[in-house]
Amino acid sequence: MKILIALTLSIGCLNALLAQADNVIAGAPLWSTPTRGSEIDQEQDMTKLWRIAGSNKQYSQQAIDDKFNAPDWNEGDHAAMPDIVKHGKKPKVWACASCHLASGLGHPESASLAGLSASYIERQLEDFSSGSRLDYSGHMNRMAEVMTMEERKEAAVWFASLKRQDFLDVVETDAVPLTVIDDTRMRTVAVPAGVESINGRIIEVPEDLEQTKLRVPVSRFISYVPKGAIAKGKNIVTTGGGKTAPCTVCHGPDLTGGGLIPSIVGNFASYTVRQLHGFKSKTRISAEMLPVVSPLSDSDIVNIAAYLASLKSM
Repeated sequence: MKILIALTLSIGCLNALLAQADNVIAGAPLWSTPTRGSEIDQEQDMTKLWRIAGSNKQYSQQAIDDKFNAPDWNEGDHAAMPDIVKHGKKPKVWACASCHLASGLGHPESASLAGLSASYIERQLEDFSSGSRLDYSGHMNRMAEVMTMEERKEAAVWFASLKRQDFLDVVETDAVPLTVIDDTRMRTVAVPAGVESINGRIIEVPEDLEQTKLRVPVSRFISYVPKGAIAKGKNIVTTGGGKTAPCTVCHGPDLTGGGLIPSIVGNFASYTVRQLHGFKSKTRISAEMLPVVSPLSDSDIVNIAAYLASLKSM
């Protein structure tokens, strides 16, 4: 078993313990842009071969963690991965599927790409390359800058071919588990266990940490959100809440967008928080989104993210 030595995110010591992300998204709460924690393995055999249900593959944890050879547990479920998705491009470009998974669903510290249009994904890679969109971790800016136009297109077309799947359970609550941040920036439940006030945050953790660490294509997450957030978010998304334009104006009545307008349903809530603050702080440039997000308070953004995460995208 792994013993996680990381930053315990108790309310009282949050600001003291958490450093800024690699790229500062001004205004974004620290819990949404975690710095890299640390992870120490004790008595774990990194060469032990693992299997998962429904797959005839076997991988060691060492192989699973290889950023230049993404694990593909069920390769028959999708088209063959382009080389840039499977292996990346050394030394700077990690295999796309090592973070976004062979399902395209990703983890809270990255993003879900399955079901987005190829044109939208390709545009985002261009924006990361130019710096008009900043990734809080810095990874996407570093990688997109050295990807060729053909590599960006191949990755975009492949992820766009993947089917969106339900992987997130949204739970309204006043209290959440104590959590830690590991060396991939992923939040997990702390050991020993404890609880604390949610205090206006969104806390997203794996339902099954072992499955998530194995990068199982569809591993479920729990998104803890403040009580009442979903209803408040629905009001803003569907009506504008008296302060902004309804999201449905551009993203459509089902909020699934099309073309260069992305689907905004069923994604990790913490990812949505980062993006809305990015638009607001102009670290993600969008002439269309800036006037929409400018009137929103921090709690409005949390509520919007909670509601959108609660919607099923299948």
